[in-house]
Amino acid sequence: MSSIWLPSTGTLRYSPPLGRGGHIRRDGGSTLWWLIVDGDPELGRYLRQQFWIGHRRTRSLQAPLWGTHVSVIRGETPPQPAAWKRLDGATVAFDYDPDAHETQGYVWCEVRCPALLDLREELGLPREPQPALHLTIGNALLG
Repeated sequence: MSSIWLPSTGTLRYSPPLGRGGHIRRDGGSTLWWLIVDGDPELGRYLRQQFWIGHRRTRSLQAPLWGTHVSVIRGETPPQPAAWKRLDGATVAFDYDPDAHETQGYVWCEVRCPALLDLREELGLPREPQPALHLTIGNALLG
């Protein structure tokens, strides 16, 4: 982890559709109880470029299906759903660590955002998601 945290903003999107507007994932799951923050596409492109350069131009990344984004809620049905979609389309500020990490082919940066953690609590979910908040910038998966 670097000691540098940089600011960014994004837009809250509840139940984001996949592809042509559907919510069914390839694994049979659904995106209906998902909350993401759309990140800046140029930030994602820049971070993927840095990853490529950092790997001596031998490993490129594909952009994520939803573009550069922060996963806030990943298929967790909220115990208090009354506030679901209350902030759909709102802008949220967050900080990210530009030092990229890779897990099973997915590349991401750590994120700090108390407002997103507050949102999880408001919906009755544990404050800290598992995995922790992160900015997905790309994947190295083939196909």
